[in-house]
Amino acid sequence: MPVYVFREGNSNVFKIGLTRSNDIEPRRRQLNGGSSQGLFLFEVVETDNGSVCEAFFHRLLSTRRIERGGGREFFEMDSEEHMRQTIELFRGMAATLENTGREIAEFEKAECTTAMVEPIASDQELSRELQAVEMRLLEIKEETEYLNFKKEVIENQLKQRIGLAQGIRGIATWKTSIRRNFSQELLRQRDPNLYEQLLERFRCLDTKAWREQQPGHYKQIQTTYFVPAISRKFEILRDS
Repeated sequence: MPVYVFREGNSNVFKIGLTRSNDIEPRRRQLNGGSSQGLFLFEVVETDNGSVCEAFFHRLLSTRRIERGGGREFFEMDSEEHMRQTIELFRGMAATLENTGREIAEFEKAECTTAMVEPIASDQELSRELQAVEMRLLEIKEETEYLNFKKEVIENQLKQRIGLAQGIRGIATWKTSIRRNFSQELLRQRDPNLYEQLLERFRCLDTKAWREQQPGHYKQIQTTYFVPAISRKFEILRDS
């Protein structure tokens, strides 16, 4: 399944996706309605693991993602050359993954021997590279933990500034939503006889059976015996 890269007009905006057909042109025509400048084929990466490679390609460019008509497969690069370099990096990694993966798949089906392979220079180099990658991942994990903590601190400071308002104009919103939750405990306290009657009939309240068999009665009870569940959604306003 090929991974395609479409370019939006002459811009540095690219759409990266996957098609199950080797004929990419129908897919390009289908998607053209979502682009004001038109999409043109820029590059194709042939791969046996299209869905895996597409997902990796998207993660590789996650900081470059932009919105286009509700689509999330558009990415803005610094230049055409920047995109070509990224594609070549991706193509090389995908090819290596597939080539090693095919042989490993056969090894995984067999029982290993007791022999140990003597290391050669390339093994030592791969080992050092792996250790460096693992160390870098630990550093990224530490930085991620710190940044997540800092993000929470900053959001709390903004929420504190917002208080009971809806938001800070142009900066952030903290909107309230109220959901009406049916309260069995409230019904039991205020009308124990009705509570017992309903419980005897439906075994437990607020069930699908009650809602379907007596929708009017259910709605009346739900409206009368409810407790408000208040929640607030915080959102940073991004520049459009």
